[in-house]
Amino acid sequence: MEKKLTINDIAKAANVSKTTVSRFLNQKYENMSEETKQRIANTIDELNYSPNRRAQSLKNHRSYLIGISVADISNPYTSRLLKGINDELADLPYQVIIMDADNSTKIEKQNIQKLIADDVDGVIIQPLTNMASQYQNLIDSKIVTIQVDRYIDEHIWPAVVSDNFNKSFEVGEILREKHYKHVILLTNNAENISSRKNRINGLLKSIESSNMTALIVDVDKNPDWKPLIIAEIENNANSALYALNGELLWEAIRVLRSNNIQFPEDVGVIGYDDNGFADLITPALSAIVQSPVTIGKTAVNKVLDVLNNDEQIEIIKTQIPATFENRESL
Repeated sequence: MEKKLTINDIAKAANVSKTTVSRFLNQKYENMSEETKQRIANTIDELNYSPNRRAQSLKNHRSYLIGISVADISNPYTSRLLKGINDELADLPYQVIIMDADNSTKIEKQNIQKLIADDVDGVIIQPLTNMASQYQNLIDSKIVTIQVDRYIDEHIWPAVVSDNFNKSFEVGEILREKHYKHVILLTNNAENISSRKNRINGLLKSIESSNMTALIVDVDKNPDWKPLIIAEIENNANSALYALNGELLWEAIRVLRSNNIQFPEDVGVIGYDDNGFADLITPALSAIVQSPVTIGKTAVNKVLDVLNNDEQIEIIKTQIPATFENRESL
């Protein structure tokens, strides 16, 4: 029977102490040279060594689990967010538990309870609501928690988000420059999700000193939103449709095409996020392009900084820049 490799074997092969290998495995790199880190990493790779996570967790009082709670796992934004998290954890001894809330606050609350019961070391959450009461059990647990994409109203946890307000302000400036007179903001669940509120407020702030008008259409509150936006386009010359997330952008395109409304001839179209496909249709869609991979990487590194370096968690909002892609739909 083949003997299982131990830390002692790695230390001997890498010509370092057992303590140094242990510190490397626990990402405690203080006073460790890059040359030593690389030598240990190469030795682990060459010997195909896999650390015993159960033994590590017992010794360090850690589970080496990071819980991830997402609003809707079927959303293309989510897959890119998870890629960023996974990329950063690929060579580390952590495992992730991914929980899908399926846009249900009831399911989200149940998922959070499961993560707490699993004794996760940290949580990355895409909250479904801005109300802290929804997350009271997680708050009380004192588990290291980072919010992504949106955040609750109370300043309890750090957040890593897109630059929502400023980019929506830029959208308003672009629409004014292109001489649009009316903008239809298409959103959903705007009252409870900070990112969408900030996008609305940014656009409204941008046009408040102009003669532009705006109509906010929340599809969750307006079951007849499809004929409503068609009527708005037909009754308002020089209109633009601004969809506040990628899924709504594509739903709006289906509605326009089914009603033989051309863009940009009959209406300008722009989306906040485009799910990565807006340049593949004709005409190509103008969009604010987010960086969910970067948001995921930034968030998990904030968790790791606290877990591995005993850093105090700083309650700040980190804004990841988005970019405007001016294509053919405006």
